[in-house]
Amino acid sequence: MELKHILFGVLLCHSAGSVLCTANAGANGKTKKLLAALSNLRGKVLSGVFGGYNNHGGEIGFSLDQANRIKQYTGKSPAVYGIDCSPGWLTAPAYHEANIIECMHPQAVEYANRGGFITVSHHLPNPQYAGNTNKDGDGAFKTNITNTEFAAILQEGTPQRNRWWNMMEKIAKGLQGYKDRGITVLYRPLHEMNGDWFWWGALQVESQNGERQRLYKLLWQDLFYFMQKKGLDNLLWVWSPDQSRPFKTNYYPGDNFVDIVGLDGYVDNPTQIQGYDEISRLRKPFAFAEVGPSTTNGQFDYDWFVKTIASKYPKTVYFMPWNAEWSPVNNKNPWGAYNNGIVLNLGELRVR
Repeated sequence: MELKHILFGVLLCHSAGSVLCTANAGANGKTKKLLAALSNLRGKVLSGVFGGYNNHGGEIGFSLDQANRIKQYTGKSPAVYGIDCSPGWLTAPAYHEANIIECMHPQAVEYANRGGFITVSHHLPNPQYAGNTNKDGDGAFKTNITNTEFAAILQEGTPQRNRWWNMMEKIAKGLQGYKDRGITVLYRPLHEMNGDWFWWGALQVESQNGERQRLYKLLWQDLFYFMQKKGLDNLLWVWSPDQSRPFKTNYYPGDNFVDIVGLDGYVDNPTQIQGYDEISRLRKPFAFAEVGPSTTNGQFDYDWFVKTIASKYPKTVYFMPWNAEWSPVNNKNPWGAYNNGIVLNLGELRVR
């Protein structure tokens, strides 16, 4: 990518109010250049993979293992590397829910310094529950809350608001660590909101979801303004509903609060992904922000997936497979996926 293309995108934003403008008008120069670069890939797509959950051990814990194994299998390293910093199935002492969150990791910094792009996501603790502990004693990230309970998260002086505020403080502390090291973060909070499996998402009773959609947008905007006031000018905000559920854009927070749009999708046939046209009409760079097979038998063909991106989803700027049983190295044809001619791997897109 020639530097003149990156600089052109930034100038276009200032002169014409283009969609290339960062949601945070005060974003730093490197962050603006990255958005402009992603908007000018001209048919190329960045490879990615999810590196795991911070604050967690075992196979799903964050490390560079996924990147190393992909390099071993394919000779290439992914350009985008994912870390989830909130394993919300954990519990904590009451008033210490934010202890579950840790967004900073030295190996993520290491990968960024090698030329990678870091994306940060969450499976956040539930502010409705002290200690993130639901009535069954489990972590409450998948425990539904009512609209009244959701509204309390946004209401000053409530216990829910206090817990949410502490969580935002802890998130900001981690994201500040990346800023201090000159790293732009592809920040993907509150994902798959049109599904009914996370506390911030849809309700099973559809008649209540008009209000839920309004509250979700307010929560996203609350988080956005909080990070903006913290001076976190190194974030590109990534919004990704689930491909399998309807009402995707009903949850869209607005152009002024989103930089990159996308879809999360677990499918066995990538030609059947739903919602690409709807989401790409938002005129933001489009990503497959979280992908993998729905049947975890090791037979998903990632080469087919990338070829399908080229033929059916040409506006895609990056794709990020999940790890563990969804990982390319635990399925078929990772070599073909990461060596496809449209794919840019680690070090092949430089933004300074």
